[in-house]
Amino acid sequence: MGREQVTGQEPEGKSFLEKAAYVVTPGTVVFGLLYYFGSTYWSAYYSYFGVRVSELEFSTQDHLLGSPDALFLPLWIMLILSILGLLVFRLTERRLSRPEAETSRRLVYRVLAATGAVLLLLGFPVFLEPEWWRQAVTLRLDPGWPRDLVPPFFVALGVVMLMFALYLGRGPHRRRDRYWSSAEGLLIAVLAMVVFFDMARYAYGAGRADALGDAVHDFRNMTPVLVHSRTPISPASPDISCTDRGKAHQPFRFRCTGFRVLGKSSTRYFLVPWRRQRGGDITFVLRDDDSIHVEVLGRARGTGGGLKGLAPGR
Repeated sequence: MGREQVTGQEPEGKSFLEKAAYVVTPGTVVFGLLYYFGSTYWSAYYSYFGVRVSELEFSTQDHLLGSPDALFLPLWIMLILSILGLLVFRLTERRLSRPEAETSRRLVYRVLAATGAVLLLLGFPVFLEPEWWRQAVTLRLDPGWPRDLVPPFFVALGVVMLMFALYLGRGPHRRRDRYWSSAEGLLIAVLAMVVFFDMARYAYGAGRADALGDAVHDFRNMTPVLVHSRTPISPASPDISCTDRGKAHQPFRFRCTGFRVLGKSSTRYFLVPWRRQRGGDITFVLRDDDSIHVEVLGRARGTGGGLKGLAPGR
């Protein structure tokens, strides 16, 4: 009789989280993060030259190709610190779990909780960046990873300290308590937000730094081209020259030299002079129609990799 009652029951419906797991898989989350950080990197890179990344018509693959430059250093640092943190946590927890170390455990718990709370509150000026914080801290740090990674690192360290203090303070007999589990889950969520903010900030800074580096090194990683035009191109740079070859070379009688390709969409070329200008970086935008013909001179010097050159918007 009991067996009939069991077999006659309708299967229980799946929870919302179980249903969401079919849609939001770890692979989907990783793909979305790689796309976001890659697009952040390219947006920062091309905005340095006054070009919107949306104008280059990047594909999903193009955005993903920017993620290694944007993620390698912060991920590497995070993994190294995580390994060291776990080792320190394990050694400290083993020492403080002894009965004779009860007094030390309470002292460490209070110190970690107080220090972690102070560092966590540091997140307000770090994330909001008021003017007094920029003048006192941000502008005093070197551009690049010191400015992008160091301030959020202390906020993340505060969250980790609070998690460790929470673990030590509740004791072995309360480690499955629902309240403590919820508090721990909230701290993990805060840590994830801090790491996300930090990596997004670094991706943007890496894009701007790479753009500046390419400009300082005279765009040697970009493809040099000749532009054959029906009409002369206004030489906004002394390195750009257009020669009138006469009617014998109609329809493209003007031969313009000194260009490198910053990027290309289906309708436009984005060109820069072959070396950096003293008055600032210049970007030429030429419509890709029957009024011009672009001739590739050769492969760019340097790595020749990534999307710099003729690859964007192919």
